[in-house]
Amino acid sequence: MRMQYTAVGIQNISHMATTRDDYMRDIDNLAMSIRYAVWNCSLDLPVKLIAISEGGIGGWCLGGGPDHIRIAREVAPEIPGRETEALGALAKELGVHIIAQMVAKDPELMEDRVFNIAFVIDPSGKVVHKHYKTAFYQREPNVAPSDIWDVYLRKYGDDPVKLFQAVFPVARTEIGNIGTLICAEGSFPEAARGLAMNGAEIIWRTQYPEPWMGNGIAEIQNRSHAVFNTCYVLAPNIGGIFFPGGVHQMSCGKSQIIDYRGNIVSEYLGGGETLVSAVLDIDGLRDFRVRAQWQNLAKDLRIEEYKTIYDAAMARGGIYPRNLCVNEPPLTEADQLELVKHQINKMVDWGVYTPPGDWAPYEVKAEVRERIAAAARVGRK
Repeated sequence: MRMQYTAVGIQNISHMATTRDDYMRDIDNLAMSIRYAVWNCSLDLPVKLIAISEGGIGGWCLGGGPDHIRIAREVAPEIPGRETEALGALAKELGVHIIAQMVAKDPELMEDRVFNIAFVIDPSGKVVHKHYKTAFYQREPNVAPSDIWDVYLRKYGDDPVKLFQAVFPVARTEIGNIGTLICAEGSFPEAARGLAMNGAEIIWRTQYPEPWMGNGIAEIQNRSHAVFNTCYVLAPNIGGIFFPGGVHQMSCGKSQIIDYRGNIVSEYLGGGETLVSAVLDIDGLRDFRVRAQWQNLAKDLRIEEYKTIYDAAMARGGIYPRNLCVNEPPLTEADQLELVKHQINKMVDWGVYTPPGDWAPYEVKAEVRERIAAAARVGRK
């Protein structure tokens, strides 16, 4: 039997979590939307996959510095936990896989740190995939793998294949191979390529806040991920979020599903509570990958050539500072912007950026420069 089924992206309105109970409030609301999606969209083919946007469960309980530790101890859930148990019961009831995300902690990896974690739940109700967001924009002070890189090396070792699978994991399921990208990390083609090289056939990439939905940047990125990697891209975006206190709501929207040729096969341009739905032909994708001559591009990667890009950067000390959060929590938002200045200075020094004639190197706060220097000393003998 040909592997074809309906996939649904849920666009919901959520609440910025300030307590652990806020996560469950969003899940209770999502349950009705998910049941409706399975009931109605199965009129095409049976719904086998439900995708929820980043921020759709609890939004982003954000804080750098000491507030980060408070959130880790008092607010952020764990995965698995009661939230994924509730979603697991729903997946089991409906016979679907669910892709979702939460800002959560993982004490087994590191205490007092908050991560942005995507996960997949299978129809038995089990969490079968966890992916830790690898890059952030400057308003999100959570922890990425490179921020605790020596912790990752201790946990997974330095075998390149095992480390690659740990940073860019792919869930091999009965409905296809699923990889996940969260918001800002989907801005980097390497992240999507990493999933594809671990076998991903479906990439869940969500979400971007405005103005990067309305100006088309997220769509360009997602369609490119689909073409470059011969993957379906599921891109549900949050429909809106209530800020703490539940009074003020900001809308978003423009959820999409994109096929492996880069075509938009379903989209909803507005905000609010809704869904996008499309039939995924996994066998068709697999057939194209093994019989096409050109646009199944992964087979033609000349890695020796591309590897020189990153070898050269590593030889110069790397680009984004690693191990920033091994000994301290993430930078505050203000200090993160100081780090941006440091990074731009570096790109100018390397000749990557050519500044205008009236530009002068940024002055970077002394405490941030020391934080970068201290991170560079982590792991040295």
